[in-house]
Amino acid sequence: MESLHAVNPLVPPGVRTLRSYDRGWLRGDVVAGITVAAYAVPQVMAYAELAGLPAVVGLYAILVPLALYALLGSSRQLSVGPESTTALLTAAAIGPLAAGDPARYAALAALLALLVAGYCVAAWVLRLGFVADLLSRPVLVGYLTGVALTMIVGQLGTVTGVDVSGSSVTERLASFVANLDTIDPVTTALSLAVLTLLLVIQRWLPRAPGPLIVVLGASAVVAALGWADRVAVVGEVPFGLPDLAVPTITADDLGLLALPALGLMIVGYTDNVLTARSFANRRHEEVDANAELLALGVANLGAGVTQGMPVSSSGSRTALGDAAGSNTQLYSLVMLAAVVATLLVFGPVLETFPLAALGALVVYAALRLIDLPAFGALWRFRTAELALGLATTVAVLALDILLGVLVAVGLSVVELLYRVARP
Repeated sequence: MESLHAVNPLVPPGVRTLRSYDRGWLRGDVVAGITVAAYAVPQVMAYAELAGLPAVVGLYAILVPLALYALLGSSRQLSVGPESTTALLTAAAIGPLAAGDPARYAALAALLALLVAGYCVAAWVLRLGFVADLLSRPVLVGYLTGVALTMIVGQLGTVTGVDVSGSSVTERLASFVANLDTIDPVTTALSLAVLTLLLVIQRWLPRAPGPLIVVLGASAVVAALGWADRVAVVGEVPFGLPDLAVPTITADDLGLLALPALGLMIVGYTDNVLTARSFANRRHEEVDANAELLALGVANLGAGVTQGMPVSSSGSRTALGDAAGSNTQLYSLVMLAAVVATLLVFGPVLETFPLAALGALVVYAALRLIDLPAFGALWRFRTAELALGLATTVAVLALDILLGVLVAVGLSVVELLYRVARP
């Protein structure tokens, strides 16, 4: 019977994976889930504030989507939840409409997530996932490299204590260089020690749960040396779980948010399928583009009815889970359990985690994404393929991830048309 389920198109991809689960994968999934949860809690809280919402909304928006994507998604590595680009687009869409009313702001954010869900499900019904076929291998390799470098630049302030500002890679780099005289030696030393230890464990003890060991060890060191007021820590974590509620919907609100929600859907889906395919490509796995439409839609539906905000995928959390040894979406379910436990019980423990250690974890995960041999393979196959991969990397770095992806897709189409015209 199990083999029949494996090919049954009516059974969601995530369910098929969990039905054929290999117990040998469990250790990696558990370690990855706990590790990513430690990083995700402060991150999604920050993204909620970036969207103009209370920090706890970020935690609400990750709970149900994690469970739903684990069952419906076709990627074994993808981590869904609040993300920086969708957070900024959410703020731009609902800020002018809320008129400073926190309750209305929260309701509009939840409604926006529901509208994104509706667009995704409609696109799934129409089977529009075929557009993802424009994302070729050079685009995937270049995109992942661009994301990795973006992740590293994004952590420069966290791992050095330098006050870094700016919304783009170039702005953050310029800010970092301009403020280098404010570097904090203790924060920098802690980050370097964590990163070095992670690389040593990867080289000499590859089966050890390095990320989890190192983060817990860094927290113990900070506590033992009394550095809680010397280095930045996660800080206060909210308590309690969200209530289920459908936001108040008016015809005016639907009209005002219809276009922003469509933009959010396009951004979220493109990011989802590109990140999913990039990681699947590294493991020689397949991603179902149409299944991703449904999974993203249902994930946003879950966020909308739990007082959350629009969600997409997170490259940094996905990369961290991959580096920590994730094998299947069971790691997302472990992560969900860890976040719930944090909200109900273990918040005070997470509050003491040093941000420098979490930042070093992200840098470590990013370094693992840069695949220089893949660029070499592209160069040996066709120079145009290498150029497309490098152009994608540059576009992601120069224009941010969304515009970089659109440029990369455009370049893919041009290159395809050229090869059709001159086979």
